[in-house]
Amino acid sequence: MIIRKMCLIAFFSAIAAGAAAQWEMEAVRQELSQISVPADIEDYHPAFHFSPVNQDTTLVCWSFSTLSFIETEMHRLGLRPVRLALMFPVYYTFVEKTRAFVQSKGRTRFEPGDLFSTVFEIINSYGIVPQSVYRGQVRAGKTYNQDSLYAEIKSYVFSLRETQDWDEAKTVNQVKNILDKHLGKPPDSFEFEGKIYSPLSFLNEHVNLPWQDYILVTSFMYAPFDSFCSLNVPDNWRQNSKFFNVPLAQFYAGLIGALQNGYSVAIDGDTGEYGRYGRRDVAFIPAYDIPAEDITQESREYRFEKGLTTDDHLMHMVGYTRSAGFDWFLIKDSWRDAWEGEQKGYFFYRVDFVKLKVLAYLVHRDAVPEIISRIPPGISPTFIQAFH
Repeated sequence: MIIRKMCLIAFFSAIAAGAAAQWEMEAVRQELSQISVPADIEDYHPAFHFSPVNQDTTLVCWSFSTLSFIETEMHRLGLRPVRLALMFPVYYTFVEKTRAFVQSKGRTRFEPGDLFSTVFEIINSYGIVPQSVYRGQVRAGKTYNQDSLYAEIKSYVFSLRETQDWDEAKTVNQVKNILDKHLGKPPDSFEFEGKIYSPLSFLNEHVNLPWQDYILVTSFMYAPFDSFCSLNVPDNWRQNSKFFNVPLAQFYAGLIGALQNGYSVAIDGDTGEYGRYGRRDVAFIPAYDIPAEDITQESREYRFEKGLTTDDHLMHMVGYTRSAGFDWFLIKDSWRDAWEGEQKGYFFYRVDFVKLKVLAYLVHRDAVPEIISRIPPGISPTFIQAFH
């Protein structure tokens, strides 16, 4: 009888949850029908960027978004932009996560997710190569599929907790064998436009950005404002504590100022909201959740503390405009739902979604002078940590 009662409770709970979800989706569609959305990408005056790429079954949006940001920076700084190899940072990030896992005897996080900072750190340690010389997938097909990679590599690495075989060299070698099987081995040298390069020489000659001039910005009350802190999310596995924390007003103004002055911004945000509606390429916060005018530092903090806002996804913000009294942002997006609507690989984010759901961003320091002016004298904003 008890089991039957529990089954009935679960059954009716599922029905109630389904009904609530259906109501929320209908509310989103109704509200969206009354919103004036600037639907033409050119309305956003986008910064230069290469066309979006669908990440498909991968969980490495952090590489897609950060490399896109780097490509745009190359163009902005007068370097000839080149599509960079999406899986090159992924390969070596798994290698470094393996080292950390062994050295900590299984205590560090070993998952596919990551942040902007790791891409910068991997590139500065290992270099980078063009996409044309390293596709990063041995299977056939135009899109990526990494389901089998994640299953095999995690099974092996997590088994070390049982075997207690913490031999770093042996473990790293085995992980490289798994990566080679699924991604292919990255080239030690390659030819590009008639010249031979290594990944590091290609970095120095073609992707020579001022790496120390970039800053990570966030806005949360769990740390003092106008100070550096850690972004408290699981994917910050290296515990990078160089996110500069500013009030929401400055955080948001920094985004708009950067985009209006020709910069782009890589963003870390939450995408698990009904207001992110792929069929219409739009993301906004529905009024039934919280009216736009009521979004404050406190409401942002509450959702983060309760786990209602998480770092689901990293994207590249490439444009800005205003329409019908609202700020709108053009998002270059690699996630699958960005291909559901007409704008393949793009989302249009409204001001409320950005204020409530963007956790942090990466930008050149010259794009946010007001934020830079808040950094205490003598403290460097540089966030890159060496792997070697």
